[in-house]
Amino acid sequence: MAKKTPWPVIVLGIGAFALIMGAALIAVAGYFVYQQFAIQATAATEEDAAQEFALAASRFQGQKPYLAIKDGEPIVSNDRPAKPGEPIDAIHILVWDPDQGRVVRFNVPLWLLRMSKGHPIKIQHDGDEAPVRLKLTAADLEKRGPGLILDHKDAGGQRILVWAQ
Repeated sequence: MAKKTPWPVIVLGIGAFALIMGAALIAVAGYFVYQQFAIQATAATEEDAAQEFALAASRFQGQKPYLAIKDGEPIVSNDRPAKPGEPIDAIHILVWDPDQGRVVRFNVPLWLLRMSKGHPIKIQHDGDEAPVRLKLTAADLEKRGPGLILDHKDAGGQRILVWAQ
């Protein structure tokens, strides 16, 4: 008669298998989340950057940005949004840095902004002494819906385009 495997060994084996599969699932999910947030910086000429910005901004033809930056302070537009209250998934950011000759792209999922618990968004460039506080929360963006948030070009040639989609 064959020797039977004791129950504790079977339970331990099932537990180890479940632990390994759970860790693998978390690793795969982490990879996809990382790819969603990944900052992509590519070298570009001024002409290439202008074309990329023109292509991204063409979706918002005739739409006034929600925010404008004047004298380092954000000013909220009172214009009505194109699609108020329509759900948005992410904030997309496109930045041109002429000093380094690169275009930087990244996305911020709205669920991440919701985790700020109503605190306003703060944007700071490496060279800035004082960050620009946008005074904009995830709730503000959700009320406004998808569309152009910011299209700003400073005196140094740096440009930033932000939109919700």
